[in-house]
Amino acid sequence: MERRKSPNGFIVVLPGEIIEIPQDSDKSWLTLFYSLPRELAEKWKSAYDLPRCPYEVLRTDKYDHIVCDDMFKLLVWDCYAWSAWQFFQVKDRKGNYRDIPGAWTQYAGYFPLWRLSYSIIPYIRMKFEQNGLDFQNLYNIPQGVEVPWLTYQQFSNLIGNVTDMVVEEQEWQPVIDAIWENRTVEDYEATSSTVKTDFMRKWHHNRSGKPISLDEMMESEDGDIFDVADPRSDFENSVISEMQIATFAESTITEKDREILKLRMEGYTEQEIADKVGYKTASAVHKRIAKIADTYEDFVTAEYQKYLNK
Repeated sequence: MERRKSPNGFIVVLPGEIIEIPQDSDKSWLTLFYSLPRELAEKWKSAYDLPRCPYEVLRTDKYDHIVCDDMFKLLVWDCYAWSAWQFFQVKDRKGNYRDIPGAWTQYAGYFPLWRLSYSIIPYIRMKFEQNGLDFQNLYNIPQGVEVPWLTYQQFSNLIGNVTDMVVEEQEWQPVIDAIWENRTVEDYEATSSTVKTDFMRKWHHNRSGKPISLDEMMESEDGDIFDVADPRSDFENSVISEMQIATFAESTITEKDREILKLRMEGYTEQEIADKVGYKTASAVHKRIAKIADTYEDFVTAEYQKYLNK
């Protein structure tokens, strides 16, 4: 008999009977559960204790106290949402697609991309039904035969491929792009993080990640900078450790820029630095420091990307 799909459930054809598993039932998540790797399933011990042979789990109520527990659904949903999140692609500042930067814990739970990672779960479940990881095959497993655990890498490959398929078929990439391009401060956790700092720099249009008033942007007629708190102070005075200075300065900037950076770190004013290195005005030194800051940002971004790619 040909297997069919019902709009209200998953259809299983067995000798002498046809079973329908409603899509909103607790057992409807079992296909996703039996595809989890051991490392994720053991996050909730009771679910980890479910027998790997699904025969009795599907046909009796012996294990309903586990399958019908809200924690069971939460385990499945959280694992698949977290996994799908890893494969969403967003644009970097050059317009190239990449994984979402930073750790998932650095983003707020109500960030729209987080919500989208949960919205994709029913689509993943339907993809399983359409591609062999379905209830028909689960019911066909004989009594006493166990479903083998997927390795973490196998599961990662599976969810990566399925996520890409769903995003393409549902035309979600423009949605993801719009969400990413319109982030707000509230989309990040309150705690400080590299990704939040990078966003705040763009949000406030400066490298400190803090608001700058118009007065702070003004220069005097002779080119000197007014004595105001410089938003680059984090860059100049506290962010760069001695080791970072050595690595950054020796490999990236010119000898004169290294001297400017060294003098600034030692507390010299921009005018004093100008006198020492041969510039006519403090404004020229200020512009060189801005250039060094730009170069340093590229340096840090490259180093951070190397860390993410490990």
